[in-house]
Order: sequence, then C-alpha cells, then structure tokens
Amino acid sequence: MFWRRALLPLCLFCVALLHCDAKRSRHHRDSLASTSSTAADLSPILDAKKSPSARSAADPAANDGGEMGAAETTEQTDSIPHDELNKGSVFGDYSSGYLAKQNPCLVKYCGKGRECRVGPRGTVACVCQRHCHRHRKPVCGTDGFLYINHCELHRAACLQGRLIAVDRLASPPFDCSSPPPAATVDETTPEPSMPSGWPYRGVNFPKGKPQQVTLASVPPVEPPPSTPQLNFNNYSWSNPSISDRFSTPTADEDENKVETKEQGKSAEDAECSIQEYEIMKDNLLLYNHAKLMAEDNRSSGKEYLVSIMFSHYDQNNDGALERDELDEISEKEHLNQLAKGCTLGDMLNYDDSDNDGHLNINEFYMAFSKLYSVSVVSLDKALEVNHLSARVGDNVEIKCDVTGTPPPPIVWRRHGADLAALVESTAATTVAADGEIRVFSDGSLYLTRIQLVHAGNYTCHAQRNKDVVQTHVLTVHTIPEVKVTPKIQSRRPGEEAAMFCHVVGEPFPKVEWLKNDEPLKIDVPNKYEIIGNGTELQIHNIAYADTGAYMCQATNVGGMTRDISSLVVQEDPTPTAPNEERRFFSFHDWGVSVYEPTACRLYHQIQATDIIPGTQEYVCGDKGVNCSWGQAINVANRYVYVTQPKKDRVLVISKIQMVVVDVVVTDKYPVELHHVPPLDQVWVLNWRSETNHGIKTIQIIRDAAQKRKHHTVHPEPIDGQFDLVKGLFMPPVQDITHTFKYGYVTHTNQRGLFKLDLANMRYIRSIDLTPYNCVPREIQFSALYGYVVMECEEPVTGRSTGQILLDQLTDTVVSYRSGLFGKPRISPDSRMVVTLDRGHQGVTLVVQEVTENGLKFSFDVKTTLNVSDITFYPSQTTHGYDLYASASDKEDILFLNLVTGKVEMITGVGKAMQASLAQWDNPNRPIAASGIFGHYMVTPANEALFVVNGETRTVNCEIGGLVHPRSVVWVTMQLQ
Repeated sequence: MFWRRALLPLCLFCVALLHCDAKRSRHHRDSLASTSSTAADLSPILDAKKSPSARSAADPAANDGGEMGAAETTEQTDSIPHDELNKGSVFGDYSSGYLAKQNPCLVKYCGKGRECRVGPRGTVACVCQRHCHRHRKPVCGTDGFLYINHCELHRAACLQGRLIAVDRLASPPFDCSSPPPAATVDETTPEPSMPSGWPYRGVNFPKGKPQQVTLASVPPVEPPPSTPQLNFNNYSWSNPSISDRFSTPTADEDENKVETKEQGKSAEDAECSIQEYEIMKDNLLLYNHAKLMAEDNRSSGKEYLVSIMFSHYDQNNDGALERDELDEISEKEHLNQLAKGCTLGDMLNYDDSDNDGHLNINEFYMAFSKLYSVSVVSLDKALEVNHLSARVGDNVEIKCDVTGTPPPPIVWRRHGADLAALVESTAATTVAADGEIRVFSDGSLYLTRIQLVHAGNYTCHAQRNKDVVQTHVLTVHTIPEVKVTPKIQSRRPGEEAAMFCHVVGEPFPKVEWLKNDEPLKIDVPNKYEIIGNGTELQIHNIAYADTGAYMCQATNVGGMTRDISSLVVQEDPTPTAPNEERRFFSFHDWGVSVYEPTACRLYHQIQATDIIPGTQEYVCGDKGVNCSWGQAINVANRYVYVTQPKKDRVLVISKIQMVVVDVVVTDKYPVELHHVPPLDQVWVLNWRSETNHGIKTIQIIRDAAQKRKHHTVHPEPIDGQFDLVKGLFMPPVQDITHTFKYGYVTHTNQRGLFKLDLANMRYIRSIDLTPYNCVPREIQFSALYGYVVMECEEPVTGRSTGQILLDQLTDTVVSYRSGLFGKPRISPDSRMVVTLDRGHQGVTLVVQEVTENGLKFSFDVKTTLNVSDITFYPSQTTHGYDLYASASDKEDILFLNLVTGKVEMITGVGKAMQASLAQWDNPNRPIAASGIFGHYMVTPANEALFVVNGETRTVNCEIGGLVHPRSVVWVTMQLQ
C-alpha cells in the first residue's frame, strides 16, 4: 500500500507536466524546433550558473540541433538565480547587450520559417528553418502547394525567397488552386522541400481536379462557373535582404543545401501524393457503401461502414491490418484504380500514427474521420426548394437543411459564386467590409440590411458533395411609393377634374382610388373614370358633393401608402397655382437659354460673351467664339453642371439665379458627368484629347449640391496608374428608392471590368470577361435583382460580340447572348430593357422584361428610321414608361408602347443638325423627357427647339433663333 501512495503523487506530477505542454499553442510547440540552436548557444552562459553536477548532467550533444524539449529549456532558464534575474532588466546582469555579446541570436528575431545562426566570425544571419515539428494539419499555400502544417509552409517560403501565405479560400487537401505566376527569384535559391523521411510532402496540384472514381449511376451536376475574382491590392514583397545572408557560406549552410536537395528528390520520387491519397480514401468509402447497398439494400452510418471495412480487410482476424493484407485486398478487388498511384498499403505510410507497422481499429477509423462522402449527406425532398421573403432593410438568416454524419461543411453559392470566398475577397480589398453577406461556421447564411439587389436564388450544398443541393428563393419587397398631382384644385359645378397618380414598388402594388377614406363608388354612371391601372382619375359633371380628399392608395406585401389630391367645388373657384413648374436649360453655340415648356417662354439667357461673376473669364469666349459643350446634368435639382472640354473645366449654374456660380478646374478635355445623389458626388471622365480614343482619367467633385467652392480629387489608382481608363459607367437615379454602392470602369482593350467602391472612391475587384471576348462598350444598371446589362465589343477591332447580363452582387455572368447587338437602355422603373441594334438594313428595337430569372424577351420592332437618341416618358395607361426615339436624318419621332408594342410617328419636328456637327460623341438630335407629371419632351433641330406634348403626342411649340442647340437639362421649380 505504501508504494501505491508514493506512486500516486508521481503520476499526478507527470500528468500535470503533460497537461502544461499540451496547453501550449501550436505555434509555441512549432517554435521549439526553431529555437533549438538558440537554446544550445545559450547553454555555456547558463552552465556558468549551474552546479557542477547540473553541468555534467546537461549533455548538449544529446540534442541534434533540431528539437529541444520544453522541460530542458525550462530547467536551463530556471537555473539563473532569482536575484540576478531582477537586476536592471528582465535578465538582470544578462541584459540584451550582455547576451548579445555572448550569443547575438538571443536578441535577433527572424520571423516565421527562419531561425538565427551564428557564423564562424560571430556574424549573425537568419537562415531557413531546418526542421519542423511533426504534426499533421494540412494547409494550402498561395503558391498552389499543399503543406502538412503551417511551419512547413513558412519554411518553404523562406527557401524560395518569396511570400507564401495561407490560402484561406482553398480547402485542403483537395482544392489548393493554382496560383498566379510568381515573381522570379534568384536562381541559386533552393527549391522547397520536406525533411528526409517525412511522410507528408508538399504537393503541387495539377491544373484541374484529378478525376475521382464515382460509383453513382448519374454523374454529378456541376454548378455554373463563377467569374474569376482578381485582387486589386498590389503589394510589393521584397526578398530577404542581402545583409541577412552570410557573405561566405558556412559548413552548416552547405549541409542545409545538400539536405534540401535530397529532400526535394525524395519528394519527387513519391508515387502516392497526399492529394491522391485523400481521394483514394473518399472513393473507398463510396465503393464500399455501394457494395453494402447492393447486398442488403439499406443505408448506414459511416461508423458502421468503416467497421465493416476493417473486418473485411483483417484477413487473419488479429485486430490489426498489415501491409500484406492490404495489398492482397487491393489487388483482389482492383482498388488501385480508386486513385492514381495509391493503394491500400499506403495507409501505413500516412495513418500509422504509432509507426508500429500495422493499423489498429482506432487508426483505421481516424483515417476516415474527416471525410464527408455522398453516403452520409442527405436532404428532405420537401425542402429542396425554400421560398422566403423580406423587406428592404431587414436582416435575414437562411439555414441550410443539407445534413450529414458528421455534419459537413456547407458551401453557399449565388449564380455559381462561392459567397464565403466573395466575403473574404471583399473584406481584404475594402477599407471596411460592410458585412452585407456573412457565412457562419454552422452553415447558415446571414444577409444584413438587404436591398433589392439581394433578391434571387441562393444554393447550399456540402463541401465535398455537389449532388445534394438546396435552393433558397429570396423575394425582396419594398413599401410602395405614391405621388399625386395636383395637390389641390378648385372647380365650378358642372366642370371636370383630373388627378394623376404614379406608383412604384416591388412587387408592383395594387392601385385603387378612395374618397375621404372610403372606396370610390365607380358604379355611379358618368361620374368617375379610372384610366389604365389607376394612373389617372377623371371626375365628370362635378357637383358640390364631389368636394373632398381623393386618395391614390397602393398596397403590396410590403405595406400600404397613400397620397391625397384635394378637390374644392364652389361657384366662384379660388385660383390655384400649380405646385411646381418644369423648366429646361438649352445649351447652344451662343450660350445658355432657360425656357418654360407650356408657353415656350424664355426666362433667362447666359451669353457666350458674359463674364463669369467673381472672375475675369468669359462664359465661352470673346465675340465670335462659339461655345463647346460636353455633357450637362441636373444635380439635386439645385444646380446644373456642364462640361467645357476645350477649356478644361466644369461650370456650375444655379437653378434659381440662372447664373454661373462656380468654375471647377479639371484634367484636359472633361466630357462626361455622372451624379451620385446618395453620396453627393459628381464623377468626371476626362478624354485628354478631342476624340474618344486612347486613355482617359477620372475625377470626383465632392459635396456637389452644396453652396461652396468645389475642387476635384482622383480615385485611388490601379497599379499607380491614372491614365488607363477607357470608360466610366455609373448607376443612374431610378424611380425605386435604391442606393447603388458600386460603379464600373473599363481599361483600354482589356476584356473585363474594374469595380468601383463609390463611397471610398477606390477599386475593389475585377471581373474577367475573357471567355466572352468582351470589352464593355455600354453598361446599364437595374435596381431590381441587381442586374447589370453590358454591350460587348472585341478588343482592337471594336466589333460587337453580344450582350452580357451580370449579377452586381457577386460579379458573375448570369447569361450571355452572342447574337444580340446594340446599346442597351433600362427604363427608370428598372422593369424594361430596350436594346438599340443598328443593322445594315435598319434599326431594331429589342424589348426585354427584367425578371427574377434574368431578361425575358418581349418583342422587337424593326424600323427604317435612323435613330439618333431615345428617352423614356411616363405611360398614361400603366405606371411604367413608353419610349420615344428621335431621327438623325428625318423630321420624325417614333413612339413605342413598351407593353403592347404599339408604334406611332410624330412628324413635323424640323430638320436635325448635321451629324458631322455633333461634338463629344453626343447625338446630333438628343431628346429629353421632363419626368413624372412633366407632360413634355424637348428635342433640338438645326436652328430651333421643338417641345412635344407627351400626353397628346403632338408638337406643342417651336422655339427658333438658336444656333445648333445641343444638350437639354430639365429642372423643377417649386412654386408653393
């Protein structure tokens, strides 16, 4: 009994020591090998403080220089007297200066994968680590290699003289993707290798995943390929400095080089790579599961399957698997076909953890413990498609119902793009990831502050199994938005009144009219008439009882919204002025003119020879100098911005004062302007020449709607280059309230896009369009479903190559139509896409509807009219839009109903300006609509302006006395 009592404390002490070592972090345990040489060099210093018995017991030769035990290191450090440890610094007399003299490596930090070595002359250098701790946790490197642990990855990076980071987007040991070409290094840099005798080595994955043997009768269905994502953060990685290397190689270095070569050779000679070995095990499970199902027609858990496999392979029933048994079964059942170069016998090379030459049941089970095969993944058929809805601004969590034993890692995709990889790439390239999409470790998908662009299909499946897929259809709805006009009107008895209503919402709301909160009695004969889908309410033969509040009400799943138009019936009606009035600015060769469209009255004129207030500069030039205008836009209904390319500036004109209030200096030849209302920015594209060729620059005017002196800034460049831009494409203002966060930029003759973070004014990602031979020529944005429609052209030749539909959320290609050519335009309600295809035999207008499944063809219209420009005008019968197209060589305007396909012609709008006189890629006959409730459109002729009434589709008036009117910008004046 006494010896048992004495043994118990000893056992507890040993367990405590093991527990302490086990609690060390993995990086701490790995670092023990790299610090061995440092600890060995410290031993003479520590021996001076040891007793003779302690010094004789310490045998430095017992350590091979590769690994020093934690207990030995602790014992040596504790041998320094406690009082001397407290002198001055942490080490007392053994300060950093003293220790540096005894062993310079004690005060030198070398970083991961490297260790400090002292040369024969006392010189210090950081050299590549010779050994790594033997533990198995495979990681993928950004060089496309698989490494058995982090230490081996950092060691290989050191040996190659370049950065190799952990590729967190890859899934070891199967999906270590091929890396981009690495920077060249010194030819004398040794190749990466593993220690001799090491059972696992880095494997360079071939292009494309090796073909797995699949026992299923139906081949797996691959998801759509995702668009490659490129990272725009360009880092400059430097090789180890020359000062960190010895000027002359030491004996230790020569030995290290020889060892490296031998290890590299052994790695090349290995027949069964770790990649192929893992594939073999996975296919082995599939093979035996299929056999088991064929025998008793029932499925089972993986634990039972592995136990059956072990019993089958254990031919002599001794509870262990020897190499002879494994080789015999492998040859008998032809299992060497499961993976290239691997047999069952290789299990002893990889999973014999105690190196006793055979596998017991625990080792055999552990070999399969981390595999997720088809046999254990399941999904209830009733849950294959899950429909869910949410409102804009909500947070949504989506659970994946694909299950397995053990629970498999879940992959979420949208249009084939891996959402987890998308989140990581976005977080790495933006200043602060907005957290819109998050994939949690439990397999759930979390969407925060969702917008209309998040609507669509999301799929989830097990990481190793793409056959069992669950689809989640997310519908995003908005609260309806309603606008009515007039707000109030007064009429005499017996007259008629009309009220107009415009509604937007997703899904499109139900529209109805009410009077004083009660449903309108539309059954009363000859009293009420509702036009179209509630767009207009007409009241006939008005009586005193018709006085009241008429409400246009819109209802959908998102909620209900109303707006009120009041009618007052009295014998002597009080004159009621309109709530607002539309005006337009016309830019022509002699200056700027401001008009009212109903009476076609001139409100104000800015002459070309006027002096800009506060400056000594002309608006355009001295007498005889014509104005040259680029593009003009309405900014927040407060200012009109217009470019003057030949003067390298942007003029800011006040809507109220109708004078130039600011001059913004830009790069050479500013032409295009794009307003981003949520950020109050105006983006400027500078051509830098008089023709639309070559490379351009981008500038941003911030606080554009504020009363202040404005300046420009450049966005953060790509690769330090400002002058590679070809086109700038920004989302326009649309009816549905939606905040676009991104724009796109194209580079000269590059088949792809660069995505712009508008808030941070920097590039975050690229979209490779090489498979479609596409250099984007025109881009349009849809708030619904986050679609981006692109017109493509061939590099260099400029030949049209088709139309691409892109998902803005993931930047993946949703569809590609190689036979659809022309410039696309999206209606302000984001519901219709009209493509202007200019063929040899005329123009074709191709109309497509925006749906949750992409673009749906509606109809096309062929015309001999040589279309110059198109505009969208609010429809009178629906809450959508109709299309109007001007002609470049005729006095006609084409009307097209986008719902019914009805076509009409408006004639007598004057002769257009010659196409050769058009400047800066502007159409020779632009046409501009005045917006919701605006009633009018304006189109310039050669020496006149024609105002067209959109309700009657007739010419309202002609404004003459102008020379080459060009751009037209509408503004709204609030009168009450």
